[in-house]
Amino acid sequence: MVSANLKPSRVAAVVTLLTVAIFGGLVGGITWQLRQSLREEVLRREAEALHSVTLMQLGSGGERGQPFGGEDQTDAVFAAALESSRLRGVLAVQLFDSEGALRAALPRVESTAADKRWWPARLGVAAAQFSPAASLEDVLRLPSPAGGEPTRVPLVDVVVPLNWTSGDAAEYLGVARYWMDGGPIAAEFARMDRRLAGQAGIAFAGGAGLVALVLMWAFARLGEANLRLVNQSADLARANEELDFAAKTGALGAISAHLIHGLKNPLAGIEGFVHEAAMGSADATRGEACRAAMETTRRLRGLVSEVTTVLRDEEVGAPDYPVPAAEIVEAVRIRARPAAEAAGISLHATAEPTVELRSRASQLAGLILSNLLANATEASPAGSTVTLAARRGAGGVEFLVSDTGPGLPAEVRGALFRPVRSTKRGGGGVGLAISHRLAKHAGGDLTLVASSAEGTTFRLVVFDSAQPK
Repeated sequence: MVSANLKPSRVAAVVTLLTVAIFGGLVGGITWQLRQSLREEVLRREAEALHSVTLMQLGSGGERGQPFGGEDQTDAVFAAALESSRLRGVLAVQLFDSEGALRAALPRVESTAADKRWWPARLGVAAAQFSPAASLEDVLRLPSPAGGEPTRVPLVDVVVPLNWTSGDAAEYLGVARYWMDGGPIAAEFARMDRRLAGQAGIAFAGGAGLVALVLMWAFARLGEANLRLVNQSADLARANEELDFAAKTGALGAISAHLIHGLKNPLAGIEGFVHEAAMGSADATRGEACRAAMETTRRLRGLVSEVTTVLRDEEVGAPDYPVPAAEIVEAVRIRARPAAEAAGISLHATAEPTVELRSRASQLAGLILSNLLANATEASPAGSTVTLAARRGAGGVEFLVSDTGPGLPAEVRGALFRPVRSTKRGGGGVGLAISHRLAKHAGGDLTLVASSAEGTTFRLVVFDSAQPK
């Protein structure tokens, strides 16, 4: 396995070398098999040539196929074998009968049985075996040299069947074994080896060059593709950073819009108070107008403080810890209570005790619920009740805000969660649209459940919850 720490250029070099080495092994293996096949073919040629000459000499002698029935007949067959040996550079000849017993030899040797190499000759097949360094003393039955080391020469051991054919009849007489000078065969083998080596070298050089070129081209293309992939990855990383920045700025924009929307009514109230004071009204500095201005100022300070906290957490990435939904509901109820009491509205808030949200989602949910409660309070008649409930939902936390007002106007329902012209005094018509965007940033969704003459119900579902699955 190529190490992952290697550079791409080094990987390409290693893979190329390994491929060329494998290709060289294949060329070498095929060349070796071809060499063996050619050598076998040369030896088969020698054996068949000697076989043909031997049969021709045997036929010209006119000897009938009585398998060495007597000494005269043995001598005649052996003479035919010797006659054929004169043409092939034979050093020694042995004659075996059909049972494998030695009947005659030149040079003379002790009577012995033939080894198994000649038995294929019984099937009418001549065979030959090459020995590049055979002992001449062992073949010719000569005494060992004075130094004790035998004389090593190349020899060819050939066995040919002796068959007598007369008409359609054929009889197996025995086997003639020839020990031939292997010098010409060795020289031919050497020439074949040189040619094969040259051809293998040319094939290897050409093939290896082609393989190297193809691999280098392939690795060059892979390198270009890898470079493009790296550049695309870098572009994707930058795009992700930009998307993340856009998401953060989008959330900040939605929160800021919520702040601006929340400031409209309180500023309108302060504007009225200042106008009365400027006109010299006796109630401007005391009584109901003064209390309203103080309450408006308090609401402004609370709203700015709340939104500032959310903005700071969004910017610095505060720790995201679990917050019970009951705390969120109670905090929203406390903020909405002064306006509800002033309008004669009763607030009823409940929450399942085990439901939790992550802190970031809880802050955004608080902003949304404050806006929904403010809308519900303004839409409900005096003496009615506005309810806020939190419970476990499908995959998250579900908040329900319900009022008993006359329902949403037709133009608001037709363009739900899009900016519309507000019918409320001092309203901008963007509160629901801002709340819908905040819900998306909180990892949830804001939907209208029902709106009729009996009242309106909104559902806020936050999927990014800390509750157990």
